[in-house]
Formats: sequence, structure tokens, C-alpha cells
Amino acid sequence: MPVIAEFVLSAASASQFPGDHLPEIALVGRSNVGKSSLINSLLGMPKLARTSNTPGRTQTLNFYRIWPNGRPNFGDPKAPAGAGDRFTLRGAALDAARSAGAFYFVDMPGYGFARVSESQRRAWQKLIEQYLLTRESLKAVIQIVDLRHPPSKDDVAMWEWLSYHDRNRLCLATKADKVPRTQRPAHLRQIAQDLRLPEAPLLYSAEESTGHDSLWSWVLATVAGQ
Repeated sequence: MPVIAEFVLSAASASQFPGDHLPEIALVGRSNVGKSSLINSLLGMPKLARTSNTPGRTQTLNFYRIWPNGRPNFGDPKAPAGAGDRFTLRGAALDAARSAGAFYFVDMPGYGFARVSESQRRAWQKLIEQYLLTRESLKAVIQIVDLRHPPSKDDVAMWEWLSYHDRNRLCLATKADKVPRTQRPAHLRQIAQDLRLPEAPLLYSAEESTGHDSLWSWVLATVAGQ
């Protein structure tokens, strides 16, 4: 069965996070690094996550519910009778979701924000840190960096922060199609050196599908707790 995914909600505060406690994988990275494009390409749904050329467009935590083996035939999971609403699955719907291995991708506001006030920047930072530190259903964080450039100060700070707090994490170097194949190993070595990674980051391209199978395997194993 094909992968099914659905946008569930945009959360501007912790009180708005989904309450069904399905596993979650967060995506972090600089503004305009390609988080939405990654979600769309990995799931094979080009219009699922809205993409933009304007940095700072994502201003909330956006939750996408993923059904890796297709959605069980128990009715509309957004509003099954007596089983909750589109934000929180309950009862038989939640049991079916768990059995089917359903989980969430959480697209987070980009760091290195452009054209936002300092107060807005602080509010985003507080929400992001609260989520990454306290969310019990968070299984891992995928930090996305741009293969074309050495990691920025914000990239380094985020990776060090995740390391300090011992978050399960994966570094993903995206936009590989923008770098000639012969130059990619050198770019990967630079990223690994700057972030002090034990090995090269996973290479990914939404255009070429480079790294698709490796990333998807890592996601499924992480969600399953392997």
C-alpha cells in the first residue's frame, strides 16, 4: 500500500500539540533549507507541505500524520465516530494508528530567521526549545543542512545544543543536486568537520531522490524504536 500523509495542524503553543502521542520526528534547519521539499519528496506527495522562496515563512510547528503502509480501513481518521477529532485520534482509531505504525513529521520554524522582530524570534526559540526538551513522543530530530555551503554558526549551535541535551539526531545534507558529484565528498567532509560528526552526514536530493531509501529506512527504524 502507498504511503499516506495528511496535514493535521499548525501549533503556535504547546497546548495545541496533538494529544494522541504517536511517535514524532522533528525537522530543524535554517530558513529555506528545504524542509518542506524534503517532506514532499520523501513521501511522494508534492503538494503536502507548502514550499516558499521566502525565508521565515514557517512560523509554527506543523504536524503531518504519516501512515507508512497506507491508512487502515476504519473510516475517516480525522473524525471517526467516538474516536476523537482531526487533532487527536482516540479509541479504535488510535489503536489502529498504532498498529499501522503511524507517526508524525513535525516541521519546525527555521533558524536564521529573516525579517521578523526580536520578540517573535524569542517566542519561536522558546516554543522550539520547549518542544525539543519536553515532548515525550519525540523520537528523533533530523537537522537539515545545505550541502552547497559550510555549516553556518546557527547550524553549529543547533547541532551542539542537540548533542548537549542528548537528543537522538541525524544530520542530513540536502540539495545534493546543486553540487557536482565529484565535489560532493569534499562538501560532506567539510560539514562533518565543522559539526564534529563521527561520520559524513546522509546525502539527500529532493530532485534526484538521492538518499531517499536510506532516509526512509532510518525513519521507520527510529519510529519503531530500533
